[in-house]
Amino acid sequence: RRGELDAEEDQPDAEPEADDAPPKRRRAPLREGPRGLRVGDVLLHGAGELWLAGALELDEEGFVARLFPTPGGTAAGWVAQLDDEASDLATLEETDEVPDGAVPEALPVAGRRVRLERRGHATVTRSGEHLPRTEASCRYTILSDAGGKVLVVVDFDTAPRIALVGDRVARQDRKSVV
Repeated sequence: RRGELDAEEDQPDAEPEADDAPPKRRRAPLREGPRGLRVGDVLLHGAGELWLAGALELDEEGFVARLFPTPGGTAAGWVAQLDDEASDLATLEETDEVPDGAVPEALPVAGRRVRLERRGHATVTRSGEHLPRTEASCRYTILSDAGGKVLVVVDFDTAPRIALVGDRVARQDRKSVV
């Protein structure tokens, strides 16, 4: 897939029916589920590329988030898609700044104070590669501040906690190249 993240324009067929007839237009196939990023996409971010090798999709009677590991990425270890249209993205790194136990409603992390944005219980769907050990369901907490700092915490019953901190990415600062 090349172009902007949500570019799904009509495309002309290769051969028109007659010389004087305008070319037929066909619609790009509709995708089931949320739009946005997919495993295998490559994002240009800053001076580097981020390959989305795998995905953990969190669903709580609807889309919650997708977390993509980006192995070899110099700008971030993870990318989070925080809405179903991929207009809210964040580049993240693993953190150990989250205390054990329940995640509080406010927390100092990476020199900033983040506050509860949303939390709940979700089912986890795995796809792709380079994924940590997980379970079929989780508890998630997303905290943020007005300046764009984001903390995503995913807790499982027996699998290790996933705690990621980073910054929201402005739409003009990212492009999908594959």
